[in-house]
Amino acid sequence: MLMILVAFIIILMALVCCLWYIKTLKDRLRENAKSEKMKKAFLQNIHHEICVPLKAVKDLAGVVGKEDLYLSKNEKRNISDQLTYNANLVDTLFDEVVMFSENVYEKHQLHLESFSPNALCRRCLEANMFSIYHRQAVKLNFKRELNDEFFVKNDRHMVELVLNKLILNACRFTEVGEVLVGCNTSENTDQLTFFVEDTGNGVPENRRNKLFTWFEKPEEMADEVELDLSICHRIAIKVGGALYMDENYHRRGTRFVFILPLRHS
Repeated sequence: MLMILVAFIIILMALVCCLWYIKTLKDRLRENAKSEKMKKAFLQNIHHEICVPLKAVKDLAGVVGKEDLYLSKNEKRNISDQLTYNANLVDTLFDEVVMFSENVYEKHQLHLESFSPNALCRRCLEANMFSIYHRQAVKLNFKRELNDEFFVKNDRHMVELVLNKLILNACRFTEVGEVLVGCNTSENTDQLTFFVEDTGNGVPENRRNKLFTWFEKPEEMADEVELDLSICHRIAIKVGGALYMDENYHRRGTRFVFILPLRHS
């Protein structure tokens, strides 16, 4: 119980710091940003996303704070997992703010580390089990195409950020069926390919050619999903990769592909 309360306090402090940091960055962007619409939309979205984990933490605090509460080991583990998930969301928001403040073509300092693509996919799927967009009627599955002993080298945290957002958006538009995640080296020669498939309603034809253009044409942004995808696209470029929607995917739903240069550990 004490560990849960300590974790709750740490997350609240992190959220306060995040809000302060965003306010500071907003003042700086006001002087340098080329587009007021871009700033406003981005910061409003970040503010909205911060409120989501904050509300979750408040709800959990209300549960933990009950004097007559008895929690089983599984219940404690569930609360701990949810707190960890929301803490990771805050950490991700910090990274998005930093990425947004940089020029899209400015070289990003990569923090290279060795990691297993399979393990990363599983980690992201487990994290999104606690997403507010994940419905019980939707299965989150992993398609294993590489050996678990296969490792690559890249900025794992940035790669995880992109993959998490793609899974989150897939969950957002999938009410029933499946979100399938996997990775391989056969789809694109000498490159590592991550993919996220869903059984949702798909992307309307009139929005497909504008999914990743928000930073160039903020006035044409339809909703926050295009903002999320633009952020993913921006980060993909930073880590030397590419992100696109698979136009040849003819099953129900949508398939996004995230490609990285193949650097072996």
